Amino acid sequence: MEFGIFSNGFRPHTTAAQTYDEDIYEIVLADQLGFRDAYISEHHGEPPYINRVDTIPMPELLMAKAAGLTKHIRMGAAVRLLHLHHPLDVAVQAAVTEHLLGKGRFIFGFGSGFPSPLFCEERGLSFDDRHARLDESLEFILKCWGSDDIFDWDGEHWQGKGVVALPKPLSGSGLPMATATDSESTIRMSAERGYTLLSAFLESAERLKPKADLYEKYAEAVGISAARRNITASRIVYVADSYDEAVADMREAVTHEISVQAERGFLTMLKNVFNLEVPNDEGAIDVLADTGMYLLGDPESVAARIEEFYDAVGGFGTFLIVTGKNWATREKRARSMTRFMEEVAPKLRHLDPGESQVAAA
Repeated sequence: MEFGIFSNGFRPHTTAAQTYDEDIYEIVLADQLGFRDAYISEHHGEPPYINRVDTIPMPELLMAKAAGLTKHIRMGAAVRLLHLHHPLDVAVQAAVTEHLLGKGRFIFGFGSGFPSPLFCEERGLSFDDRHARLDESLEFILKCWGSDDIFDWDGEHWQGKGVVALPKPLSGSGLPMATATDSESTIRMSAERGYTLLSAFLESAERLKPKADLYEKYAEAVGISAARRNITASRIVYVADSYDEAVADMREAVTHEISVQAERGFLTMLKNVFNLEVPNDEGAIDVLADTGMYLLGDPESVAARIEEFYDAVGGFGTFLIVTGKNWATREKRARSMTRFMEEVAPKLRHLDPGESQVAAA
């Protein structure tokens, strides 16, 4: 198993500059600790965030700064919202970012994101057409990267005349790709093309396993073996001496985040999609920990919970821990990340869904 961080930035408002410094500090620390990947959320402004939350709407800019401060860690968006941006601009920004990071260190992560009409309406776009717009955008982007010809694009959703897309990706057609999706057609496309399948920390094993099974089935149909190594799972993880200590360190920040999330309809989504009732008060962290979305406590119990999750899903290749939150203090967050890599990851490193598949056969 490989490990990474999911920089799901959501810090109480100070300044965006201070928030980005905290995010980059965690990415640099992750690089030093040996995490392989850092996925960074693309979070756009919403009314409940005004003067209350700082987020990053352009993760590639964060990656560009982090490129000069890190040595090995791979970085990608989780996810770039393709339906909101013109494909030519996305293609060029991604290529520039990869050149700044270096070959093999940039992952092009894409998806449709949180289902809020606001982001489309702000840009004069249709919310109902977002998935079709995303699909067309991806093909436009791939043509930008793969063709040296000047071309026109006259699609149903996107247009371009005399398109010159420079620079091309440093990795050419080998640029790592990743997506987060619930659509079977996109799962199939991703499996057939070898794209990494990302999953949110909200997803239960019961919800993720069918998606992983579909991904594996479609990959095997085109001759790709051990496909579950391309599946990435995530959870909020905080390592401390005890569960009670972890909850005490996190409760204030979690309560703040839940209060904002409630206003944007997130708790309603949890109820409708995941059948989960999360209270908008200090008890939220207790409910989220009970569900297994939050894995808190000493290294042994955290490792055991992750392995249980792994087994219930049927295996995955990479596990991400969520960062980008103002839990406790910077020092305590750093200690949790350090203890995870020193005391939890070694207990899980041997897990390999590819080997499990061979053994089962």
